[in-house]
Amino acid sequence: MTKDELLNKIQSTIDEQQAKLTKLKNKAKEESQETLDDIREAIDDLEPKLEQAKAKALEIAETADDKWDDVKDSLEEGWDEISAKLEKGWDSLTSAVKSIFS
Repeated sequence: MTKDELLNKIQSTIDEQQAKLTKLKNKAKEESQETLDDIREAIDDLEPKLEQAKAKALEIAETADDKWDDVKDSLEEGWDEISAKLEKGWDSLTSAVKSIFS
C-alpha cells in the first residue's frame, strides 16, 4: 500500500467515525437523562480514540517519501490497531445506547 492509499483509507475512516459521532450528538438532544449519561460516557471513551487516529494520520502524512519504505509496515500496523480500537469503541457506544438506533 502506498502512503497516499493509506492516508486515504485513514481519512475515510476518520470522516466516517466523525459523522457517526456528530449524528449521535444530534440524536442525543432528544433522549432521556439516563440515556444521555450513557451517551456522554461512551462519547468520552470514543473521542480520544478518534484523536489517536488523527494523530496517526498526521504522523503518516509527515513521513518523508524517501523513508516510506522503511516505516510503511510499522505505520500500517499502528493504523490497524487504532482502527480496531475505533471500531470497538463504536461498538461499545452503540451497545450502550441501542435505543437511539432502533
